[in-house]
Amino acid sequence: MLLSTVRATIERYDLIKPGDKILVAVSGGVDSVVLLEILCLLTQENRLELVIAHLNHDLRGIEAEADAQFVAVLGRKKKIRVESALIDVRAVSEEKGMGIEEAGRMARQRFLAETARAVGARVIALGHTRNDRVETLLFNLIRGAGPTGLQGIRPATKAYIRPLIDVSREEVLAFARDRGVAWREDRTNKDMTYSRNWIRCKVLPLLEQHNPRVVAAMGRTADLILEEQEALGMLLDRPWEEVLMGDQAGKLTFFRSKLAGFSPSVRALLIRRGIACLRGDLQGIERSHIESLCRLVSSSRAHGEADLPGINARVQGDELALSTQPPKMLPPYEFPLELGKTELPSLEISVTLSIERRDKVQLSSTDQTVEVADVAYVRFPLCLRSRQPGDRFCPFGMKEEKKLKNFLIDEHIPFYERSRLPLLCDKEKILWVVGVRLSNAVRVSSETDKVLIMRVERL
Repeated sequence: MLLSTVRATIERYDLIKPGDKILVAVSGGVDSVVLLEILCLLTQENRLELVIAHLNHDLRGIEAEADAQFVAVLGRKKKIRVESALIDVRAVSEEKGMGIEEAGRMARQRFLAETARAVGARVIALGHTRNDRVETLLFNLIRGAGPTGLQGIRPATKAYIRPLIDVSREEVLAFARDRGVAWREDRTNKDMTYSRNWIRCKVLPLLEQHNPRVVAAMGRTADLILEEQEALGMLLDRPWEEVLMGDQAGKLTFFRSKLAGFSPSVRALLIRRGIACLRGDLQGIERSHIESLCRLVSSSRAHGEADLPGINARVQGDELALSTQPPKMLPPYEFPLELGKTELPSLEISVTLSIERRDKVQLSSTDQTVEVADVAYVRFPLCLRSRQPGDRFCPFGMKEEKKLKNFLIDEHIPFYERSRLPLLCDKEKILWVVGVRLSNAVRVSSETDKVLIMRVERL
């Protein structure tokens, strides 16, 4: 019965493909040992290659060492390669300022991801059961989760698969006893200071007094929510395409006005999707975070900024930018420049200056990394600096100076990029707002004899 249920789960969610190499997370507990047993039974018909992964969290001393030894022996008996490691989770918890449970989860995820890459596994199989899914649903419900949290543990997330997700813990125990499968017991599973243990040992038994099949019932609820969320995701595709402005590595940009044009609920869903796309999950993202971004988008402010867990959000004009890395804020800078090439590692650029006869230079109006100035109007020495209070600039094509701040606003340069924008200057004036505009004071004309070629490139 259990084997047929697992087969159906694998087929329903397309968890395993023929010929897969699977990293199986085995703690030594009954769920993970039965998972390994099931995958061994499916190996021949699916041409699977299994690798066992075991992590010692260094929290239970001799007991944890015995778990590791148990898994090593299990691997030898089944002739399956075992990859194991020991991580001081308590030290990780103190270093990161997080709880033991969260630190343990982070350590496991990193260990499993690194091991999967090292052995070439396509997927990582975890032993979560329907009970684990329901316990997670209840845990999230108590914390005030939305539909995403009320799905509980999903059958598949990124590289992780959960073939036992439709099987109850009672079915797992019965399978193990019937087949004489040995496993290890973890005494910390009885520790009521852990929220999940309290839900498992206290809350669920109370609910079962009212409905003996409450785990199956709540499992169906999680399935229904998952199906509706998937349907909602499909309905959200068209609005997503409408509001998306740009998609780069680690950064998404959106049309602010189009986002603001949708109802608050749709706007919130689009922002949540953007965060999930960048981070890979919504862990630590609460409703208050989404609401603050929605207010920022719909406000009348020309620009603004907000920091969320793992995400930096900025609005500038009609643009909302979400990024996993906030732009580096540089202190004021000024670097002297000589003819030739000057490398500036702190800015991650190099500046190359040369003087040539006008008739030997082919001018380009499309290359923003190069500009050409009439040497006759340049007052050496030169420098590259950040903007300063009171800066004025005479943009190419204009006869009069204007405040640099107003020029940058007119050019729609985001406020958070203005302090980083390099200015190539002589001892009197700004010659070039790099990548934006040359000064009209040094423009090349038909009377120009020699030119200063200015080139800025990424290191």
